Amino acid sequence: MPRTRCLLAALLCCAPLCTALAQTADGPDGGIAAAPDAGTPDDEALRKELEKSLQQDARSTPAAQQTGSTTSTSSTTPPSTGGPQGTMARGTQSLNPDISAIFDGNAGYERRGVAYRNGDDPDLHGGPASRGSGFTAQEVELALSAIVDPYFRGDVFLTIPNLSGLEVEEAFATTTSLPYNLQAKVGSFRSAFGRQNGQHLHVQDFTRRPLLNAAFLGADGLRGPGAEVSWLAPLPFYVVLYGEAFSLAAPDIPPGPDSPVDPVASFGGGSATDLTYAAEAKYFVPVGEEWSVYGGFNFATGVSPGFLRANDAGTFPGAGRRSDLFGADLYVKWKPPNVVQGYTSVAWQTEAVWRRLGNAGGIGEEWDGGLYSQVVVQVARNWFIGVRGDVLGLPTSSVLGRTQRGSASLTWQGSEFARVRIYAETEHVGSGGGPFLPTATAGAVPSTSFATYLQVEYSIGAHGAHPF
Repeated sequence: MPRTRCLLAALLCCAPLCTALAQTADGPDGGIAAAPDAGTPDDEALRKELEKSLQQDARSTPAAQQTGSTTSTSSTTPPSTGGPQGTMARGTQSLNPDISAIFDGNAGYERRGVAYRNGDDPDLHGGPASRGSGFTAQEVELALSAIVDPYFRGDVFLTIPNLSGLEVEEAFATTTSLPYNLQAKVGSFRSAFGRQNGQHLHVQDFTRRPLLNAAFLGADGLRGPGAEVSWLAPLPFYVVLYGEAFSLAAPDIPPGPDSPVDPVASFGGGSATDLTYAAEAKYFVPVGEEWSVYGGFNFATGVSPGFLRANDAGTFPGAGRRSDLFGADLYVKWKPPNVVQGYTSVAWQTEAVWRRLGNAGGIGEEWDGGLYSQVVVQVARNWFIGVRGDVLGLPTSSVLGRTQRGSASLTWQGSEFARVRIYAETEHVGSGGGPFLPTATAGAVPSTSFATYLQVEYSIGAHGAHPF
C-alpha cells in the first residue's frame, strides 16, 4: 500500500506539468482550449480520480497494519524489520524472561528420622527415635531466566522446601562476552564443588541427595553470596578451571542445651571477613561415539563454626578451626548412538570428599571423609533403575561417626516435563566418632532403619538448562 500511495501522489503532482508540455507541443492553434489556471477536462477528471484513490488508500492502511502480523512479509522486507508493529512485539518479548515452575510432591514412611537430612529432602517430621509418615510438598521451584543485554545473562531460582517458607536458592548474573575464554558469575549461587552440589533437586537421579552433601557441604549445599571466575582452557578436549569466593553464615545456634544439633558445618565460622574459597577443575572426554567421561578435582577452605552447643564453660568446641575440603568426582556414561532398536544407557557416578579440621577451639587437628557411588540404567524408553551406596566416616572424627546407606529407585519418566519415582533406602548408624556428633546420629534408635517414598514431579514453562 505505501508504494501505491507514492505512485499516485507522483502522478497527481505531475499532472499540471504534463498539461503544460502538451499545450507547448501543440502550438497556438492546436489542442483544446483550457482555463488559464486549470488543465483540460480530462486532466481534471484524472485529478479527481487520483484524489479518490488516495483517500481510499488512507482508509485501508490501518486495517492492513493490524492484520499484517498474520500475513507473510514481502521478499524485500524481512520480518525482523517489519515496521512499528513488529518492533513493538519484539520489544515486549525481549522484556519478558523465561518463567517456569517445578513441583516435587512426596508421600512416604520412615521407621525413624533419617540422618543427615538435606534441605530439599522430603521432611516427614520423624525424629532420631520416632517414626515419620505422611505427605509433603518436597519442593516448589520458581525460575526466571533471560539475556539482559550483550554482556550479561540473569537467572533467579526461588524455592519453597517442604512448605517451610520462600528462599532464594540462586540469583546471579553471568557474563557472556569476556575475552580470553573467561566467564564471571556474581550473586548467590551453588558452588561448582563436586558433581551433585551444583544440581537442583529435579536434576537428581534419586529422591534424596547423598550423605556427604549435608555432612560436609551443609544441609543446603555449598552455596551463598559470592563471585566466581572460570576459564575454558584452549585444549583439544574440554577443561574448565574455576575460582570462587563466598560469604557464608553459620547455622542458627540452638536456644537450649537439649535442642537438636545439626552436623558440624565446614564453613561459616570466624568473623565477617573470613570468606570461604573454592577451586575446581572440570574435564570432559568423549571416548568414541558410545562413551563419555566427565570428572573433576575440587578444593575448598574456610573457618568452621564448631559444635553448635556450648559446653559447661560457655564456649563452643571447635569454633574457629580451619576447615579444608579435598574432593574428586567421576561420571561415566555408555549410550549407543543408534536407538532405533531400543532405549538403553548406563551411567556410573561416584564422588569422594575428605576434610581436614585444624587445631583450635579446644580440639586438635583431625581428618574425616566419605563417599558415594551410584549406577543408573535406562531399561526402556520411559523406565530407569538406579542403585546407590553411601559411606561416612572414612575416617571418623570427633564430629563425624560411621554411617552407611543403601538406596534404590525406579523412575517412570513420561517426558522431559514429568516423572514418577519410587525410592527406598536402608540406613545404619554405626559406632565411632564423638563426642560432638549431631543429634540425628548420636540419638538414632534403632541403629538400622529404612524409609520409602513415592515422588511425583512436573515442570511447566520454559526452564533453562542446569549442570547435568
